[in-house]
Amino acid sequence: MLKITVRAIALISIIASSSSQAAQPPLRLKQSSPWHVDFADDRCRLMRKFGEGDQIVYAIFDRYGPGEHFRMTIAGKPVRTSGLKVEATIQFGPDEGDQQLPFYPGTLGELPALVFQSQTRVAPPSPAEQVLIDSRKDDESFDVAPIEPEREAAIKYLTIGKPLRRDLILETGPMRKPLVTLGECIDNMMISWGIDVERHKTLSRPVEPMTSPGKWVVSSDYPSKMLYAGQSAIVEFRMIVSDDGSPASCHIQSTTRPKEFDKAVCGSLMKRARFKPALDADGKPLASYYRNTVRFAIP
Repeated sequence: MLKITVRAIALISIIASSSSQAAQPPLRLKQSSPWHVDFADDRCRLMRKFGEGDQIVYAIFDRYGPGEHFRMTIAGKPVRTSGLKVEATIQFGPDEGDQQLPFYPGTLGELPALVFQSQTRVAPPSPAEQVLIDSRKDDESFDVAPIEPEREAAIKYLTIGKPLRRDLILETGPMRKPLVTLGECIDNMMISWGIDVERHKTLSRPVEPMTSPGKWVVSSDYPSKMLYAGQSAIVEFRMIVSDDGSPASCHIQSTTRPKEFDKAVCGSLMKRARFKPALDADGKPLASYYRNTVRFAIP
């Protein structure tokens, strides 16, 4: 299994040079492997290789639960960056809009990588949806409209622009079938958690937090050893929620840093997280799950 590591970066100010390099044409890479889906207990991974030789690039899409969102990693020598910029511009072309995604510079094996911090999907929210997302409170959720299958099938490539010195175009081909396969993997993963997948397809209410998730892990929970070392982290977690709404268990699905962060997250969540249980189509409570992400960062 490929292991992704992330290195912490410091935010600094620099003075831009008045000289600039002439713009280079995009580096366009054709697919050099089929799509591969890897099933694990805590995530499903869709991966493909592009290019050859020193231009090999891997595109990795990790999904930790049902839905359209995924966390993306792009790795290969063409994505080497200085680490000074913490947002990248991506686009699933030719029809979908640009997205600005925060990332950490990291490595995949010995290859430089862009490890994106936030989850995304192949299409960004509409302008109206983005206004609602930006205006919501910490304890409010907002679901964007589903992406039509035709839009996923119309995708031809993925472009990664800034902060790369040279735009990178990965010729993915249509994304509909690979994403359907990734969804099937997620169904199998949920069955392994003990979740009734069929009843979950027609929920009248998903699990709902009774208090703001932003208050479940607080600044005093930052592991002191990691704080003094200047270590940041992204921790994906999953909680199994009983049919009475109580948290039955906490499990770390993905982490970019040492186990000290994992212990801090699950210890805090089991102590503070409380829920309204999920309800099936008939309004009956059932055991379900809650997923979210904790980001540890030093200002």
